[in-house]
Parts: sequence; structure tokens; C-alpha cells
Amino acid sequence: MKPVDIQTNANELYLDCNATTPVLPEIIQAVSHTMETVFGNPSSSHITGLKARYILDTTRQLARKIVGLQSGRLIFTSGATEGIQTAVVSAIHAAMQVAPDKRKKYLLYGATEHKAVPQALAHWNQLLGLKAELVAIPVDKQGLLDSEFIAEHVKDAAMICTMAVNNETGVIQNLKQLEETIRQHNPDVPWMVDCVQVLGKKALNLDETTIDYAPFSGHKLYGPKGIGFMAVRHSAPYTPLIIGGGQESGLRSGTENLPGIAALNALFELMLDDSNRRFHSEATLQDYRSQLVEALRSAFPSIVFNHDFEHSVPTTLNFSVEGVASRDIMDVFDACQIRVSSGSACSSKVTKSFVLDAMGLEEWRSGSAIRLSFGPATRQEEITEACVRIKQAADALRNSCLIVADTNNDNDAQLDGVVQLKYDDHCCYLVIDKQAKEIAVIDPHPALAGRIENIVSCQHYQVKAVVSTSADSITSQSIELLLPILMPEQSIGEYDVFGWPQSAVDSCDAVPVECEGSVSGCVSIGERRLFRVGSRNPVYVLSESAALKSRVGSDFLFTGSEAAPSAYECFIGESTLICPGQDSEHHIVYTPCELNGDCRVDDGVNIPVGDTDEFWHRNDLLIIDVRERQEHVLSDIPCNAEVVNVPLTEVIQFIHSNSHLRERDVICLCRSGNRSQVVANVLKRHGFNSRHLLGGLALLSSPAA
Repeated sequence: MKPVDIQTNANELYLDCNATTPVLPEIIQAVSHTMETVFGNPSSSHITGLKARYILDTTRQLARKIVGLQSGRLIFTSGATEGIQTAVVSAIHAAMQVAPDKRKKYLLYGATEHKAVPQALAHWNQLLGLKAELVAIPVDKQGLLDSEFIAEHVKDAAMICTMAVNNETGVIQNLKQLEETIRQHNPDVPWMVDCVQVLGKKALNLDETTIDYAPFSGHKLYGPKGIGFMAVRHSAPYTPLIIGGGQESGLRSGTENLPGIAALNALFELMLDDSNRRFHSEATLQDYRSQLVEALRSAFPSIVFNHDFEHSVPTTLNFSVEGVASRDIMDVFDACQIRVSSGSACSSKVTKSFVLDAMGLEEWRSGSAIRLSFGPATRQEEITEACVRIKQAADALRNSCLIVADTNNDNDAQLDGVVQLKYDDHCCYLVIDKQAKEIAVIDPHPALAGRIENIVSCQHYQVKAVVSTSADSITSQSIELLLPILMPEQSIGEYDVFGWPQSAVDSCDAVPVECEGSVSGCVSIGERRLFRVGSRNPVYVLSESAALKSRVGSDFLFTGSEAAPSAYECFIGESTLICPGQDSEHHIVYTPCELNGDCRVDDGVNIPVGDTDEFWHRNDLLIIDVRERQEHVLSDIPCNAEVVNVPLTEVIQFIHSNSHLRERDVICLCRSGNRSQVVANVLKRHGFNSRHLLGGLALLSSPAA
């Protein structure tokens, strides 16, 4: 697939502008014209070069007007990260010029800074040998920096780094107050302010401040990626990060990115034109925020916003919904064609927000945070449509029991058998009998308690047991948390430290004959029996779903993370599925031969991006959509093949119930290709002829495309 083959969805609503922004038509035109016509090198002395130089010089003049900088240096960069590196190198190099016994001992930075800042400080501190101590400046619950802490530490600081507007929460720092504190206690300390998120949202006049370094990035405000600039106060120490060529008056070598600079030129012209209708007033942006807030509160009654609107730019909303993970919300928003993020785009694989952690907010808020951000050029019709789709997304979550309500159509009513829930590497299992309306919970985690409670409440299940394979603190906390909620009729004395009911010890009407001596009771879930084996680190065996006689077989084995294989070997048959307690490698479920190391599996499951002809035209394929049900019901898979929905949570039961599908050609897919690759590998290991589409639905090209 070529770059030109990748297309944006026509009905996409892009609300992740703090990560990056679309490029405005006027800016695209300026870039295209410069690349086609004004392609000269600004350092060349001939006419073609002089034309390029004109764009360079006039853009610099416009940039000075935008940020209020007449007397300092203004340098074009590749973006804010380069500007941050340059500022850090300059400050640390200056600090190194002092005798070792007189050097300042701290490098200060705000605890909620973009990770580019502390990582740059740590890198150059070590590389240049300053050996200063990196110290994070605390913030309060509103995300505002602790002035008293700064006053106490800044006198011994070689550099201090803060930001104007936070990229996750939109919180605005009071730069005037910070300046007074900093300069009162250390008039000469180099001060860098990350200005990436403030451009176009709040007025700046750097000449009226003592900020030494102010990096900016073009792609955060409708420009292309790879272009930025930084303002440097005349008196600030400066060491070039890139040398060799003498461009930018020797301050930043390398041929200038003229198309990118032309993009900034067009952007600045729009910002300075009072008659332009591209960028809305702050009052309009606040109205947009109010509309979105109303829609979100209506859709998610348990929503909390993780920042004070009075201290935030109106274009950023950071919220959490109690009991719903950020990944679930992100996925269903994506299925509704709303693009949002969970925290910073630069750390999208992180499950929690370090910004909200630093603010001292509850763990569940940090772990379920969503950032919705729009830009100064967002249109009213986009906000209106977003409000409609937010309701659709919430309905889909409600129908999947991720949000409990009085009216649940409920996709989770389809859950039956063994369901795997995960938190990080921890595996929790639900054993559900849909017909009997009964459920047992194995190895719960506190972070999954809300999800489990929602499923039980939504389906009106009778909870037969909440048990664990370990007595560690996490599992004990989960048992203590869930048992009173899910089984309120039981007293503490009616179950042991693992949650195993005392009544289960002598209640078995059938046991596995081969291992009869190892079994210490069982719990019924419909026609199945859950047996406990061992006492120190117990494992659990789930019988096959059939009328029980004197002999039963084991379909599923829940081993936990500490039990020795010798404790459960006699329960393993050829078709037993072994469910681990920890799963850092995304195996999901093991076959018996994998425990012995005898498996030989071809792991070639990838279908190259763009190679989808058979996907469209073969009717004999089985397409497995591994997205969650709430995503699946919101967007169809456009193909002629049979499509079944098998979320990651239900893969184990699918393998057990569908051995007859092992001869079919199976293609797995999801939103991005990550989940589908996991499932395709798992199915391949369990004997299925499975593959998956690289890039997933995001890069799926139809015959019409």
C-alpha cells in the first residue's frame, strides 16, 4: 500500500488536536506552492535563493509579532522537542562553566511536564557530566505548580522548566506568578517554558517576561509536522545543538525546512488577520466546551472532569468515567468515528496518566482518563455532530454492561462460558452459565471490580463463588472488595482466605477419578463444576458442560501464577485449555503440548497491508472481528464473507466451542491490527488456519478506494 492509497474516513470527527492537528487548506497551498515554485536554498545568493530567503525572513518577522519578541533570538527548528533539547544543552553547558564546587545542584521541572523535558534533562545531565539532581516540582489537585517549593529550591537550580499549558489537561500555569517567585529567589537561573499548547489559545508577549527559552511546534496548530521555532532571550546562555553549515546565523545549522516555514507564514498571517473567520474567539471556544460537557454528562452520569475549567484552556477536556477503562471508551469512540486519546499521544501505551497521578487524583481516574481536544478552527457543525455521537458511544457501552443503567439491551447477555478479563499482565476469569444465570469469578483484580460488578448487576447473575489462586495482597484486596458486594448473604466465616466457600468442601456429586484425592470440594455453575485442587496455591478445574455422572473430564484449568505443574498434571487431557494467572506475552491460553515444549507452530499469520483482494471476494472465508462487542455493533465489516465477533475476552471459549472450524480459512481483524495479531497467533497455536490483516480496519482498502 502506498501513502496515497491511505484515505481519511469521510465521516471522521477528529477531536485529538492536542496530539496533532489537520493542516488547513491555506497552509497546504502555501506548502505546495513553495515546494513547486520557491524551491531555492535560502543560503544561495542567486535570485531563486533570494526568493526563498524572503519567505524565511518575513516568516521570522511574523513569528516575532505572534509571540511578542522583538529583542531576542527567534530560531526555526524541527519542532518543540528540538527546542527543548537546545534549551537544556544551553543551560547545562553554561552551568558547567562554573567551578565544580560552586555548581548548582538541582535541575527543576514541573511534575506534569511533557516527558520530553525530564528525559532531555536526564540525558544531557549525564552526557555532559553536570551530575545535578533532577527534582520534580509538585502540583496541587488543580495541576498548578507549588510556588513555595520553587521558592525553596530554585536558588540552587542550574535550570528550571515549566509549561504554559498542559497537553493532557489544558491547565494554564500562572506565568506571571511563577516569574515573580523564580526571579525573587534566583534572578539568573535559565528558565524554559514549553509553549506548545498555548499558541493560538492565549496571548503571548515574551518581551514582557524573563522567560529564557520558549519552544513552539507547528503541527499543534494546523501546520505540518517537522517544523517549529523557539524564542531565546538575548541574555540567555545559548549553545547550538546542531552545528555545520552556519544557517540561522550559526544558531542552528542545516538547510532550513522552507516548505514548513512557508506553512508557518500562512498560519501567522491567519492569526494576525482580524477579519479571518478561521480561528474562533475564546468565548466561542468556551461555548463549544459547554456543549461537549453537557453531552458527556448526559451520556455518562458518573463522569468526572480531571481539571478545573477556570484554570484550563477551553479546547481541552480530560475526563474519567468510573468503572469504565479508558481503552473501552477510546475503542467505542473510534467505532463511532470520534478520534480522542487516553492521555498524551507520545505515551499511548501507558495504562495510567502520570499527569493525573502527579495531581494526586484517585487511581481509577488516572487509569480511565480520556483526553478530548479540539482546536481554534473547529467548526460548530463538528461539535454538534460530536454531541450526537457521544450519545451513540455511551449507548453502546451501556448495551455491553460497561455502564449500568435501567435499560440495557445488552450485548453482554451473549457472554457464556469462560471469559478472560485482564489488567496489565493479571488474568481474571469469569465462568458464566447464561441459561442458569450463574457466575463464578476466579482471580479478580481491584481494577476490574467495577467491570465485574457491572456484568453481575446488568445480567442479574447469581454469584456462586469469588475465588483466587493466591493469598497475595492484590488478590486479598479484591476478594474483600467483591465478596460483600456480589455475595452479601455470606459472612466472613463462610469462606477462607482464597474466597473458597466452606459449603463447597463436601458438596461434590462427581469428581475427576484420576485425581480424586487432590480435590477439596466443588462449586456448581449450571451443569459445570468448579473443583478446587490444593490448599497453599490452589488451582481450579472446570468440568465439561454435560450431564454429570460418576466421572467428569476437565475442559479448563486455572493455574494462577504460583502453582507447580505437578499439582495439576493429572487433570490435563488432550483437549484441556490451560488458563494462566499472568500473561505478559499475550498467549491468552495454553495447549497441553505447550507445557511440554512439544508444539511446532508456524507463526506466519500476517497478511500484508493492501493485499486484501481475497478478503473482498471469497465467500468461504471466516472473518473474526476481535473488537469488543460495543465496537462491533457500531461499524460493519464491509465484505461478503461470514463475520463473527470474538473479542479478546471470549477467545478461550471460542477455541473450546469451535473445534469444527479448524479446517476453514480464518482471517482476524480489529481496529489497528494489534489485537487481531494476538488472536490469530493464539488460534494458530490451537490448530486453526488463521491469519490477520496488518494495519486492521484503519488501513483496510476497499475495491472502490
